[in-house]
Amino acid sequence: MNKKDKKKAPQKVAKVLHPLSRKAKKLTLEGIRDIKKEKNANIRKKEQKPIKQLLDHFQEIVKKENKKIFTESEVSDIIDQFLKTKTPEEEIKQVTSRTNKLEFTKSQHNDEIKEFKNNGYSVPDLTNANYVRFLLNWDGDMKYITQQSLPLKKFKYIEQPKNEMETDSK
Repeated sequence: MNKKDKKKAPQKVAKVLHPLSRKAKKLTLEGIRDIKKEKNANIRKKEQKPIKQLLDHFQEIVKKENKKIFTESEVSDIIDQFLKTKTPEEEIKQVTSRTNKLEFTKSQHNDEIKEFKNNGYSVPDLTNANYVRFLLNWDGDMKYITQQSLPLKKFKYIEQPKNEMETDSK
């Protein structure tokens, strides 16, 4: 058999849609909807980033300490440690798009410290064993974090007495 004997299958021609047809309108709306969904997902992810960093830090501490329940002073120390590790200089190294970003992040960091010392800082309630267990088993997915599954509670800064600090340093 020669190539000439074989008949080629007819090629399918793509259907051309009329720009004002219902199908074209439907496809356009679906495309717009997909773009909006992606945009909203990115916005949601950006808004949840600070909370996720906080929860990741607390999960790391809970796994390291291996306790079932924490006291309020221990939670206060963990918050203080979190705020000290979260310095504006480290954050600015990641993004250098704005010129005044460093001043903004420094003022924001100072505001967080003032809020912690005066009003309290909202963190996961580690004084309840159920929430500590939930944080231990959490896989890092933010869609499982709700106010019922892991409520945030405000904890104020608790200074350690000086005599305890002296015994710790000895």
